[in-house]
Amino acid sequence: MRAIGARSFPTCVIMDSQGKVILRNDTAGAFRPTSETRLRGSLQVVQELIDLRQAVKKDPGNQSSLGALKIVEAILEVQSTPLQQLDQLIEQPGISDSLRQRYQRWRGVKPISKVLQDYVAIVRTIPKSDTAGRGREYQIAAGKMFELHRKGLELKDPRVGIFSDYWRLVFEGALTQRDHPVARKAHETYRKAFGSRPELKSRIDRMSVRLGQLKKSLEKDPAASQQDGGRR
Repeated sequence: MRAIGARSFPTCVIMDSQGKVILRNDTAGAFRPTSETRLRGSLQVVQELIDLRQAVKKDPGNQSSLGALKIVEAILEVQSTPLQQLDQLIEQPGISDSLRQRYQRWRGVKPISKVLQDYVAIVRTIPKSDTAGRGREYQIAAGKMFELHRKGLELKDPRVGIFSDYWRLVFEGALTQRDHPVARKAHETYRKAFGSRPELKSRIDRMSVRLGQLKKSLEKDPAASQQDGGRR
């Protein structure tokens, strides 16, 4: 599972003829062939990648095709290219408007993805028995995600694959910072998106309890509430 970047079951990917993953996330988040429409849409994304590879192979000097290929490979996490270079490539003549729009959406959530990727990479080096060490890294990631949220980076579409992780970390970071409004928003957003899933009920219930505990704590400590801006 680790070889294909899987973190949980089920994990669905599309591979090329060489056995390399070329689609892990489609236009609606983590790839799930849950309907014919979504499967067809994912295959269209893959076909775009294949077509661009063939175009570059046919004409290696075509800069627009080469640039579009690097952008698509970056979006699909097939090949990594520095963001500064991608920002230059997207402005090249010949890049389609639809690809520019996709790139801008992807670029907007890149900092959020980076926090999650860094966290996963570090946690994989920590033994499962070291719960304290793993907990510290989770708190660090939560603090980073909370700051991104404060800067205005926010996920609103539950279909995005990292939506759940984003709001859970924002919630955790808000609790640490004793920011009740943000914690409440994260809790409500998560509950609205996943409240109908029985397997997540206990998690949502725990979030509710912790949110209530934060509120009571702030009510007992007016000074702390004022330091937080008096927002409850």
